[in-house]
Amino acid sequence: MSDNKRRIFLKRLTSVLGAGALGVAVPGVFASDQSMIRRMRIEHGLQLLRLVFDVSHTTEQRLFQLSHPGRVVLDLKQAAVNDDVQLVMDNSDLVKRLRYAPRNQIDLRIVLDVERPVKARSFFRKMDGNDQFVVELTTRSAEPAVLATPTPVSPAVVQPPSGAGPLRNLVIAIDAGHGGKDPGATGKKGTREKDIVLQVARRLEALVKREPGFTPVLIRKGDYFLPLRKRIQKARAAKADLFISIHADAAENKHARGSSIFVLSKNGASSEAARLLAEQENAVDLIGGVSLTDKDDMLASVLLDLSQTHTIDVSQQIANVMLGELRRVGKIHSAKVEKAGFVVLKSPDIPSVLVETAFISNAAEEKRLKTREYQQQIASSLMRGIKKHFYQYADDDTLISRFKKQKHTIQAGDTLSGLASHYQTSISRIRSMNDLKSDRLKVGQVLRIPVSDT
Repeated sequence: MSDNKRRIFLKRLTSVLGAGALGVAVPGVFASDQSMIRRMRIEHGLQLLRLVFDVSHTTEQRLFQLSHPGRVVLDLKQAAVNDDVQLVMDNSDLVKRLRYAPRNQIDLRIVLDVERPVKARSFFRKMDGNDQFVVELTTRSAEPAVLATPTPVSPAVVQPPSGAGPLRNLVIAIDAGHGGKDPGATGKKGTREKDIVLQVARRLEALVKREPGFTPVLIRKGDYFLPLRKRIQKARAAKADLFISIHADAAENKHARGSSIFVLSKNGASSEAARLLAEQENAVDLIGGVSLTDKDDMLASVLLDLSQTHTIDVSQQIANVMLGELRRVGKIHSAKVEKAGFVVLKSPDIPSVLVETAFISNAAEEKRLKTREYQQQIASSLMRGIKKHFYQYADDDTLISRFKKQKHTIQAGDTLSGLASHYQTSISRIRSMNDLKSDRLKVGQVLRIPVSDT
C-alpha cells in the first residue's frame, strides 16, 4: 500500500470506527470491492503447470519472481480467500509449496516456492460467465545470447497519472551511525566506526544524487553527536521514503566477519507503539496524516498497528533485496535479514533498515573497510537495492513510477544503441537502470527503459 493509499485508508478506518466502536465488525472498509477466491484447481501439462482460481470478480494483479530461493509472487489488490477454501499444492514437480496471506490489511499475496527456474505469467479470463485468475508456469531453458544490428521497435507510451500534480523525487535518508562523543566500535588498528560509516554514507549520497528521480538526505553530515530519535525526526522532516542507517559491526570473536541487515523486530515495534500511545498528545502526523490526539487508546492502538505493519513489510522487502546485492561484493554474516529493536528502526511510517557493513573487530575487514574500493562497493550494493525495490514499487506520485511502466522485451536484432536511439535516451541510463555489466542482450530479456527527458 502506498503512503497516499495508506493515508486514505487510515482516515476511512478512523471515520468508520469512531471512538469506542472497535468491538464491532467494520463494514465498508473492504466490503464489496474485495475479490474473493472461491476455488482453486491445478492443471498439469507437458512442461506446464496451470493454477486456475475462481474469483468473484477481476481486480488489479501483479506478478514478479525472486531467486535464491526461487519464488513466484502474486499480488492481488483488494482480494481474499473464502473462509471455506484452502489453497494447497500437491504432487507438483515444479512447485514445492504454496503460501498465501493478507498483505497491507487489504490485499492478498500468494507465493509459489518453485523447484527450478520457470517462466511465469498471470491473467484474468472469463469462462462460462465466471471470472477466473490464471497462473501459468513453464520450465525455462537457457536461450543463447543474441548480438545483431538494430531493428525498429515500438516505444511504449507513458502518461503521468491523470489529474496528478508534478511528479516528485523519492527521498532517501542516509544515516551514518554514531558520531562526535560516540565513536562506535574501534578496530585493532584504531579505526573508528563513526569515521568509516560517514565515508560510506557520503559515497551512497553521491550515488543517490546521480540517479534521476531520487534525492538524498544525509542525516549526519560531520563528526558530531546526534541523538537517535533526532535522526528519525530529521528523516520525517525531509519526508523520507526510506531510512538507511549505516554501521560497522564488532564482536569478541575476532574471526567474525561479513555484512548484515536488520529491520525492526515485533517486540521493538510493540514497545515503540506503547511509547507513542503514552505520548499521543505529541504524536501528530505519525501515521499517514492521522493524528492520535483525539483518539481513544484502543483506536489509536489499531491505527498504529496498521501503520507499523505496513512499514515493517516494506522494510523487509527492501532489506531482502539489499542483502542479495551485498552478497555480490563480500561475505554475508547472516544468510537472512535479522530483526532487532534498534531505536533508529522504530519510525512507524518510514521503511527503515540498518546495515552492518563488515566487522571492524576483524583485522582483515578493518583493513578493507578503510579502502575507497570497498566503501564504494558497499555503497553501490545499497544503491542497486534501492533502485531494484523502487523501480518495482514506487508510489504513483513519484518520477520513478513512470520508469516501471515503460519496458521493452528483447527481440532478435535488438541492441542497446538501437534501443537508446529509438526511446530517445542514453545507453548509460539503460545500463544503470537495469544494472547491465555488458552490452550483450538475450532474447526474451525484459529491460526497463528510462523515460525521455524531452
